[in-house]
Amino acid sequence: MGVERPGPFRGRRLITASMQYEQLCSRHDKRKDDFEERFPDETGVLFGCSCSVPVCYGGADGTDTRPNAPRFPTTGSSAPAESFSEVEDWSFLRDPSLRIDRYDRLKFIPLNDSGTNYLTFGLENRTEFQYLNNNDWGAGPQNVTGDVLERLMPDIDLRLGDHARVFVTLAFNEFTGKYPRPGIDKDIADGHEGFVEFCSNLHDPHPGWDVIVGRQEVVLGTGRLLDDNEGVNVRSAFDGVRVGYDKPKGRIDLIVVKPVEINPGAWDDAPDPSITLWGLYASNLRWSHRFMSDVYFLDYDAKSAMYGNQSAREQRRTIAGRYFNRLPGESPRAGFDYNVETGFQWGSFGNRSIRAWGAGGNIGWTLPGEVWRARFGLQADAISGDKGQPNTLGTFNALFPRGAYFGPKFALIGPANLLAVQPQFWFHPLQNVTGDICWIWFWRESTKDALYSFENVPLRPANLSDAHYIGSQPNLELRWAIREHFLAALNLAGFVTGTFLQQSPPSKEVVFVNIGLTYRF
Repeated sequence: MGVERPGPFRGRRLITASMQYEQLCSRHDKRKDDFEERFPDETGVLFGCSCSVPVCYGGADGTDTRPNAPRFPTTGSSAPAESFSEVEDWSFLRDPSLRIDRYDRLKFIPLNDSGTNYLTFGLENRTEFQYLNNNDWGAGPQNVTGDVLERLMPDIDLRLGDHARVFVTLAFNEFTGKYPRPGIDKDIADGHEGFVEFCSNLHDPHPGWDVIVGRQEVVLGTGRLLDDNEGVNVRSAFDGVRVGYDKPKGRIDLIVVKPVEINPGAWDDAPDPSITLWGLYASNLRWSHRFMSDVYFLDYDAKSAMYGNQSAREQRRTIAGRYFNRLPGESPRAGFDYNVETGFQWGSFGNRSIRAWGAGGNIGWTLPGEVWRARFGLQADAISGDKGQPNTLGTFNALFPRGAYFGPKFALIGPANLLAVQPQFWFHPLQNVTGDICWIWFWRESTKDALYSFENVPLRPANLSDAHYIGSQPNLELRWAIREHFLAALNLAGFVTGTFLQQSPPSKEVVFVNIGLTYRF
């Protein structure tokens, strides 16, 4: 047997046994051919208020392109909970015998004799080539040569004993193309994160109380309402406070934050003074191994919002519950899984009352086997639209969702006024390769409401057609862990237009290609 080396992940974000096994094996195989590591089925590591729980108002969850060995999804969502630098705990490197990777000298730099105070450095570099033909079905700006997106994110983590730390991430996001999308493609240089954390025990996966103050990524579930926007080039962050209490049978978080406005220049990002969000999120409440649940409440206040041609203050509250039998990222096992969630929104938009709702469910069956393991799934979702009533607004607001809301990478349609159905197939042909295929069919939930992009920006107004059917979107993603620090990903997608788009032209069919390489230590 080789040297047993603990995993580097601590607290608040679920990191699975299979994930740790793959990461540690990739390290030890370089020097110890006989290495074999065994971990419990559940590590129970949770990240902030996210608690690694998918919110299912939309379709299949997008898949991160962070460089870890591909893992197989088991809960009706894409493999969640990649290793985030802000939750890695490298204190085990106090033992010199465990320093087997070339970067270990940067992962643990002791500042005192006991090693209780130390520095950790990290880096992520992602390069992508992206081609999109007939953007916005021919109505948007077109670039026939494609775009190159580059992201560089260095970070530093200062640990001060067992109870306090300071974490900082810088972000340099460049876009080589004619038409960068505001807020998501380009940000020359900025401080992406900068927070202090106080915790009862930084090295305990269920530490009890913890508090984070400052600029931070906030992820609820797999990012259906709050996400770091990993799918696009520029990740999202929030300024504020997060207070959590974590025990093995569940976690509860309180957040009070403002979203950070993304500006394309250098060192010019600032919190949006017009928007405030606070909420409570109880997650992974474990009633039995076959039944778990989440409950959360969010309060969103925007001083100025726009729906249709009306601009007014939006005060919106969301309450939702989720019921499931497998944790995202849980060690894969054969059999049936389910994941069902419903939510309701109320409040006011100017002099109109808000009454909106979302519901979604995913069921699936995983076949046994280590290689060529396969999962067949079906996702169905309904997201309310406006009914045209003068005193009531029925359009659902997904707040701050992930960029690739439907499918792994490509997204034109946002999560509002939609009905969607998608069969899914995940496969694992090689130890370091995974893939997924899905085909999504879209309808408008209400013919009185528009077709929306993200942030509820209308793509087509409601009055151009009475048709429900929008069209369909096929997706294919392949992920290849080339080596421990390198991950390659290929995404192919398209859009076949339906009656609504054909009656509200232009309605050209779309082709999308994305090829990416991520390097991370």
